[in-house]
Order: sequence, then structure tokens, then C-alpha cells
Amino acid sequence: MTVIGTAGHVDHGKSTLLQAITGRDPDRWEEEKRRGLTIDLGFVWGKLPSGREISFVDVPGHERFIKNMLAGIEAIDAALFVVAADEGWMPQSEEHLAVLDLLDVRRGVVALTKADLVDDELLELVTLEVHERLEGSSLEGAPVLAVSSRTGDGLDDVIAALDAIGIDGEAGDDPRLWIDRRFTVSGAGTVVTGTLLGGPLRVGDILHVHPGHVRVRVRALESHEREHQRVDPHRRVAVNLADAPEHLARGAMLGLPGRWEATSRFTAALRTARYVDDLGDRGAFQIHVGTTAAAARLRRLEDSVLVTLERPLPLRYGDRFIVRETGRRAVVAGGRVIDPAPPRKGEPLRLSARVSPDLDSEGAASHLLRIRRTERIERLVAHTGATPSAAKVFGETAISLEEHDRLHGLAVATVAEFHRRYPLRPGIPTATLASRLGVTAEIAVAIASECSSMETDGATVRLQGHTAKLDAMQQERWDETRRLLAEAGLQPPRSAALPIDEEMIHLLVRSGDLVMVSDEFVYLPDTLHRVEAAIAAMPGPFTVADFRDALGISRKYAVPLLEWADERRLTRRQGDTRTPLLEGEGSSAGS
Repeated sequence: MTVIGTAGHVDHGKSTLLQAITGRDPDRWEEEKRRGLTIDLGFVWGKLPSGREISFVDVPGHERFIKNMLAGIEAIDAALFVVAADEGWMPQSEEHLAVLDLLDVRRGVVALTKADLVDDELLELVTLEVHERLEGSSLEGAPVLAVSSRTGDGLDDVIAALDAIGIDGEAGDDPRLWIDRRFTVSGAGTVVTGTLLGGPLRVGDILHVHPGHVRVRVRALESHEREHQRVDPHRRVAVNLADAPEHLARGAMLGLPGRWEATSRFTAALRTARYVDDLGDRGAFQIHVGTTAAAARLRRLEDSVLVTLERPLPLRYGDRFIVRETGRRAVVAGGRVIDPAPPRKGEPLRLSARVSPDLDSEGAASHLLRIRRTERIERLVAHTGATPSAAKVFGETAISLEEHDRLHGLAVATVAEFHRRYPLRPGIPTATLASRLGVTAEIAVAIASECSSMETDGATVRLQGHTAKLDAMQQERWDETRRLLAEAGLQPPRSAALPIDEEMIHLLVRSGDLVMVSDEFVYLPDTLHRVEAAIAAMPGPFTVADFRDALGISRKYAVPLLEWADERRLTRRQGDTRTPLLEGEGSSAGS
């Protein structure tokens, strides 16, 4: 299926020519028929001699209706450019050609309509003028054919030239429908129309309306007055929607859930229209994309621009758009989206602005990832339509190869520094490492796991071969501490008063040589076995005072010991009393 858009000055015979080609009248409004002037988009279709179907989008040619023209021209595969032989090249001819050129529409046919109204000499002059006007544009070299829609002369030649274009749009798996009409059908409900791009639509598909991510369901599909279970891209399609919101109208876009993201700020490659010398940054601009438009500010960035929109639009890398200056009431430029979510400032923004607009989707995803370093895969897909071909993927996150190498080096350096500062700890906590790297804990563990110089148990990360052990001096302090604790029994000094520091305490707790009862007190395991035995011998529910007296210790020690026992399930607390648990329900001091 090929979608062809008409272009040309008002009253040059676009609609009449389409009716002659297809037998269908594209002017759908009574006012259009009364005035003989296309005001809004018209849509007709037909079958070419080759058997291929073709769709036409008939756009208005009057300057006042340029917005409607732009709403229809973006989704076309080729152009049928119309110039009336009796009037020749006109102002809107130039502007419409500029739009086609800026959108890089390279296939087309030029029809010199109303050829029956001029003599051969004038027809030859108009033909030469049209060829001259096309020079340097995307339609340079297109066939220029004289035709009369009234008499039919030359009509077969125009149809044959359209058939020779011979293109069918590429099909992917990512449908996108910019809505150009919405209406209500009795017994069916809401119906929207548009030119389907990207991928197929199927009955039953769940779609999101953008902006807003409102969920709708495809109830039925129609194309060229026939119902379909599936419609492939590059066709005109009417979609009957279930659960359609009230605000749904021209300018909204339908797409698969999770595949699109609206943006109000993007970098773009920009090219001015042929008749514009200098665009400048100042002025009142409108960005036209799909079937919608939004006011915009432009800021020059070397060879590209930073575009800021008054409202967010669902844009993706490579999307083409038209810039219209409202003051001049004219199309002044066109562009392609480079980065739909560029960095805020500095070198990353400059790098974003220098991305080529001619990459394929995978190449764009890889290039943008190099700038962003890390990104959610879903977001990259929304911005480019693809996952990066060159990346490391951890779960739902992609990391550029350059960033992956940097993170490896930083992880090793961070772990080594942690060992230097805390030699008695088994390794750096995973959460701490993740924070230092600026990634999630899952990614930090993954990076450590794939690095031959590191190892991890999930909770901590350490360098290969790292062991936490006491040196000779620390061992002497530990021997002294063990003697002090053994002599003190159930009433030891506070931890801060012991000959060992906090780091040694943590190591000895991990090794099982000490048990941390509270932030203030540590005990030898053998000492706590006495506590366990005393608890087991306590009759019935008992109080802190009962426990204190039974062990001959002060309340300062009794309370933390009982709280430790509660945590170890040696006792069950009920109000101010505790009950010893049966043997086997608790756990030992050293476990």
C-alpha cells in the first residue's frame, strides 16, 4: 500500500484530479463542495493498473488552511504535486514544495492540470518553469505530465507514473496512528481515522492514547470500506475504539503501551526552507508533527537546535517535523528529532546535539546510551524504537560499553579503598558500593560478579583473596579483652572501655568469638550459655527483678540480656513478664 499526498496552490485542481483517478470525491464537507475549495483533509483510494491499492490524502492549498495541510502531509510515501497550466507556479506551490522538501519526500509525480485550457506554447513554458522550480528540491527529476481532468487527456499517463513509483512502506512491529478525525457511529461508538505507520493493528489490541497514556481497545478495523482483523502500516484506517476518552481528537496519537514517551524538550537537526535566509532564535514558532502542533522556542546548538515545547508530544529519534513561524504565517524550516530527552547542559548536551539524524534505530539507541551512560531499556525503546546493539544489559537497565568499563574500574578502586580504611571488615556493603557507583544494588552485584578481581556474596563485595584477620598487635589486645571479659562474667565493662576498637569487635562478632548483646555490651559465648541455662531454670512467668536476683546482676545488665533473649526466642515477653520457651524453640548463644 502506498499513501500519496497531494500538494499545490489553491484551486489548481487537486480534488478534481483525484476524483478523475479514483472515481471518489475527496471533498467531504458541504462547505467545501459549495465553495469549490478544500478546507480540511480529504481521503480517497483506488486500484492501480498493476493491481496495487493506493491511498490519497488531499490537502488544502489555501494559505489559511496550511495547518490542515501539514496535518496530512507528514505520513505520506510520495507526492502528487499539482500545478494548473493556466496559472503556473504560485505562492502556495512554493510553500508546499518546501514542506515536501523539508520532509524529504523524494518520490512523486507533477501534474500540470487544466492542460485543455492552454495552448501548446504556454504548456511548454509552464513545464519548463516547473522543472526549474523543482531543481535542488527532493522532487527534482520527478515526471512532469500534462493532464485534463475534464477531458481525460493525459490521465492514463499520470496513473502510470503513480504506478511506477512502486513503493510499499516498510512494516515493523510498532504501530503508530496520528489521529486526523474523530466521530461517533451509532451502535459502534467512537471511531478515529489516520494513516497507520510503523506496524500492524489488530482487533483486540490494547493501545495508549498520547498524551496521557489513556488505555483503549481496538474493537474493529476498517480500511477502504472493508472490515479487517488486521491492518498493515501505510494504509488509511478507521479504528473503532472501546473506552475512548472524551478529549480524544485530532492531534492525539495511538501506540502500544510502554513504547512511547512524551517530551517537551528535544534536540534536533534543523534545515531552513529554500526561501528563508536566516531563521534566528527569536520569533513565535510552531512545531508541526503528525497531526498536531505546539508552540515552541528554538535555541541554537552549533549545527543543531534545542527545541522547547509548550506541551509535551510523543516524539522519537528520527521523527520529522515542520517549523512554522506564526508571525510570517509561513513554513520556515523542517527538522528531525535527535534526542527526545537530552541532558540539561554542559558537554553531554553538546554531545546530544551532535548525534547524526541518519542512524538506524539500533544505532540511535546505542549512540544515545553512550551519552546517557545508563538508561532503562523501556525508555530507550520509547525514544528510539529499538534496544541498543552495543550495550551491557542488567535486568531492565542498559549500560553503554564505555560506562560499563568505567564502572568496573571504579568498583575495583572503591572496594580497594574500603579495604584500606576498614581492613577488618569482610567487604563493602553492596548498598554502599551501589551508591558510590550511582547504580542499583542489583547492578553493583552484577558488575562485581563478572569482574575477576572481585567476589560477592550478595550482601558485601570484596577483592579476591581479601581476608579480615588480626595482626600481632591486635591479637594481643584481643587476648587481653578475652581475659577481662572472662573475669567480669555477667557484668562486663562497656564495649567502649575495652582494649579493642569497634572494627575489631565487628570482626570478632562475625567470627563467633564475641556476641553483641546490645550497642553497649559484648559477651563471650560461654558466658551467655550460663544465661541460657538460668533462663531455662526460671519458674513460670518472671520479671526483670526476678531475673536480676537469680543471676546476681544489676538491672543495667539484666535488661539488655533479656532483650537479647527475646530476640533469640529464648523468652516470650508479655507485658512486664517473660516466659521461658521450651527447649528446642530457642537458639544457642553462638548460633
